[in-house]
Amino acid sequence: MKNPLIADILSLLNQHPEGITEFQIIKSLDEHIGFENIADDYQLAIFQKHFLVMNALYQLQQQLIEEERIVLDISPLKIHFITGGVQSNNQQLTETTNEKLSEYYLDWSNLKDTNKEDVEKLLENFWKLYINNDNRLDALAILELEENACSDTISLRYRELAAIHHPDKGGDTSSFIRIRQAYETLISNK
Repeated sequence: MKNPLIADILSLLNQHPEGITEFQIIKSLDEHIGFENIADDYQLAIFQKHFLVMNALYQLQQQLIEEERIVLDISPLKIHFITGGVQSNNQQLTETTNEKLSEYYLDWSNLKDTNKEDVEKLLENFWKLYINNDNRLDALAILELEENACSDTISLRYRELAAIHHPDKGGDTSSFIRIRQAYETLISNK
């Protein structure tokens, strides 16, 4: 099914050659076509708006590449046309298209089948991942490790620091507990 928002979004993209955000697109659609009241539940309504906009963007991206050989770059912070068009080997298209996202948003059943509880689960999982990532970065800093540290490196570094900071070795209890907590955080995420 062709998304009826494509013409409006194409017009917005034309008005913003430097690029536009998804938020700006949704805000503009709210102002121009009364896009704001599509579901009773606030979070479900936000998901539905997001889905409709992304569906239109990915449909437009496919149409432009196939019919006009123009690349529409869809990224979280900026949606814009890539100047210079498409290279003959479609290398730019491959670099700018996230196939899994495109597949998800082009499947209308993902809009139809997503209910309030599904959106709540999506948000809960997002926050868990977000918090876990923050905790992981903090733990890496405490153990003075790089982001790509493997389990063996994490364990080795923990043992080195524990040997220095363990209370039985004359170390500070709170420092040791922080080191142990960082270790547990990193090992549980592997």
